[in-house]
Amino acid sequence: MIEVRLPPIGEGIAEGEIVKWIVQKGQQIEAEQPLLEVLTDKAAVEIPAPQGGIVAELLFQEGDLVPVGSVVARLSQGEEVKTHSVAETLSVSSPAVSESSATVSQPQASDVAMATPAVRQKAREKGLELSQVNGTGPFGRILMEDLERHVPGLPASRSDAVIQPISVSAQSAVPPVRSALPAAQEERIPLRGIRRKIAEQMVRSKYTAPDFLYADEADFNELVAWRKELSEWVKPQGVKLTYLPFLIKALISALKAYPTLNASLDEATQELVLKKVYHMGIAAASPQGLLVPVIQNADQLSILDLAREIERLSGAVREGKAKPDELKGSTFTITNIGVIGGLISAPIINYPEVAILGFNKIYQKPVVWQGEIVARWVCTLSLSVDHRVVDGADAAYFLRHMIQLLENPKRLLLA
Repeated sequence: MIEVRLPPIGEGIAEGEIVKWIVQKGQQIEAEQPLLEVLTDKAAVEIPAPQGGIVAELLFQEGDLVPVGSVVARLSQGEEVKTHSVAETLSVSSPAVSESSATVSQPQASDVAMATPAVRQKAREKGLELSQVNGTGPFGRILMEDLERHVPGLPASRSDAVIQPISVSAQSAVPPVRSALPAAQEERIPLRGIRRKIAEQMVRSKYTAPDFLYADEADFNELVAWRKELSEWVKPQGVKLTYLPFLIKALISALKAYPTLNASLDEATQELVLKKVYHMGIAAASPQGLLVPVIQNADQLSILDLAREIERLSGAVREGKAKPDELKGSTFTITNIGVIGGLISAPIINYPEVAILGFNKIYQKPVVWQGEIVARWVCTLSLSVDHRVVDGADAAYFLRHMIQLLENPKRLLLA
């Protein structure tokens, strides 16, 4: 039997979710043929077969969370099956190579205690041995709160007496919700794939960052007219010019003026990490759920270049073709609610970032303008910030900086 193990799928990632089995039991396969898809960082990656053979066992089901290093499938080989030598250790980015063994090596003893790098560092600071800490995450993964609860010398088996935290990741600790309705009157849909990742991220953000919402209204009359004019000019180039490129230009100018909003908080070292790059996350709807493709080095792009990149990334998300590297690394996130509607929103911070901007509906309403009541285009911008590191006054000045540019949009050419 050839054992196929779940390979390392990213730094600090202790387990992956099986999104889809590509093969079936009894199927004959070739070396490096895709076996299954595993979800990591909101993108599915294919895990190849280490060797040719016949699929003898599939040990997990779609939707299961599997620790890295676990055996996920077994292949059998007969005389009629031509074998192929492959890597002893699989790699998502470089799946092939090495000659020799048909099995993936067992995880080292240091990898047995599953925890993220931040948790491991915190454990070292506290002088804790992770093997002695009871993990309440999936498959015993050790969470930050497990370290806070741990009492030195207390056996891991005794920690079950401690009240478990309610969180998406600690599923085993959450009692099932009992419905008063008969089973025939409701439908239960498993929380899997992208939707489960979104749920975990939202819970982590709300339980970690005490957020504060600040909203203000901007007069978009000049911007609406200027965008319309530029849209006609760039139409022959096949570029769809939305409001987002203008918003990003104003946003980057404000981030440079107020750098604490382009940052993250390193909880392990208690340091505010100011980012020297401007990678803009754009929340986008996809068939699988909400994803955040990232515009790298957005400060180096023109309004036209931003429009092209937004269109490219949005298309990749809609078609399910966004690459893992395109869905991570953002330093600030924008969520565009206005394309659907809504006067105001309270977006949840894309942790570990410290702020997120909600872009709401652009609409006309009567306002007092130069002593007269006239119809003007307006939009409310909603800014959620991590109040541990961003003060209310800074949030207000930051948004005012943006609004002043958006109300006089030709200044964006100088920003």
